Amino acid sequence: MKRANRIPNFRGWHAWVLHRPSAAIDPLPRQLERLGMTVDRYWPDLPDQNDASANLSVKPVDILFFDADMGMDEQFPWPSDAAPMPTVALIGSEAPGRLEWVLSRQSGAHLQKPVSSAGVFSSAVLAVHAFEQQQKLRAEISELRRRLKLRPVVARVLMTVMRSHNIDEHGALRAIRAEAMKKQQTIEDYCAAIVASGRGGPGDATTIVTN
Repeated sequence: MKRANRIPNFRGWHAWVLHRPSAAIDPLPRQLERLGMTVDRYWPDLPDQNDASANLSVKPVDILFFDADMGMDEQFPWPSDAAPMPTVALIGSEAPGRLEWVLSRQSGAHLQKPVSSAGVFSSAVLAVHAFEQQQKLRAEISELRRRLKLRPVVARVLMTVMRSHNIDEHGALRAIRAEAMKKQQTIEDYCAAIVASGRGGPGDATTIVTN
């Protein structure tokens, strides 16, 4: 039986730890290194890898562990809902305001402070899974929005086919869908290609075959 979710192998990964110097998290870098990761610690700010003036020696990061107790939005060079890697919150305080902030950062997992070796691997696995699911959902939403924007184009081609072949809306849609399937395209992309080629005007739908 094939597993639905693959447990990542962290060997060769690079981790960032955004936390002030504290004995409460000292076991974390050691445990990450045991998992095969390299670790860089930062405080109070993270480097911006998209900044051309930033230090080019900064190694690309695969996962981030950050301080949930004293962290601030200004420490992150990306919006709160757009972390470019899996994130794990390091939580010591259960104050509602702090937990609300962690939720706003959309962290995929958390570790309770003081950190021990137990739970580090699990938190990393859960964070990676949550990040992959978020990325998948964002891609699906983006694709739906793109196709929605093409609906007027579909309507234009639909009307053209109806007039050209003297058929109703359902017949025209079936014909368009059949042609799109032949070209292994979505209906939206197929209609956009017709309009882009200049064949989407009234009376010009001869390439679409109807039954």
